[in-house]
Amino acid sequence: MPPLLSSSPRNKAIQRLTLFGLLAPLLTGPAFAADWKKSLEESVKAEYRPTKVGISAFQFDYNRITQPGAVLVVRIPGIYADVADTKQAIVKTKIVNGEAVQQKGVLASLSFTKQSRQLNVSEHVYITQVSVKDDGIQFELLTQDPAAVVVDGNTIQSRYRSEIFFPFGRDELPHLQLADVKKTIDPVLATGDVANAVQTKTIHLGMSTDEVKKALGDPDKIVDLGEKKIYVYKDMKVVFKDSQVADVQ
Repeated sequence: MPPLLSSSPRNKAIQRLTLFGLLAPLLTGPAFAADWKKSLEESVKAEYRPTKVGISAFQFDYNRITQPGAVLVVRIPGIYADVADTKQAIVKTKIVNGEAVQQKGVLASLSFTKQSRQLNVSEHVYITQVSVKDDGIQFELLTQDPAAVVVDGNTIQSRYRSEIFFPFGRDELPHLQLADVKKTIDPVLATGDVANAVQTKTIHLGMSTDEVKKALGDPDKIVDLGEKKIYVYKDMKVVFKDSQVADVQ
């Protein structure tokens, strides 16, 4: 008969470490990954409520809205779009440092169509799909208003569809909160209230640095030239002299 394990403190400690070693992969493996992705995806969907579209012949009918969701405003140029019901794969647009970068390569070149275009700045769009990946968040966008499009010689009314990807670090994304994600998304896609608030902010001569920060937020970069400082924002530069606005470029 094999000897029984002693219940000494040392053996108990060994048993605990063995059990932890067996459970650790379960706590950090696929189950954990699925959990944070689901949680973040639900938070993003709650903030940017997706729109539901119809289904026809087992395919999405993007020109038939069955349940409207949040309407967002496009704030940067360069986001690729194609007619909503195209059979081609949509060329994905990646957001890099706040700018739109379109997917390249053979597959992308085969996906371009004569009807494709770029979304206009200030154009209104729905979000139809939200997907959290290991290294970023992907949105499918759909223009709110249809437009006249010539397809196979016929003029039809069609919405436009886009796929946009916000990359994040693989080690960073699992630990981000919704507020962190919004800092990346809102400069590209924002609710009408946010977009209007940004557009109506005004800067005038004589404002202090604190007043400018209150209106525009913290600058992307500060150039310190001694008596003169330059606050660099995405779409403007604010020049201070003696801590007051002297010029706006």
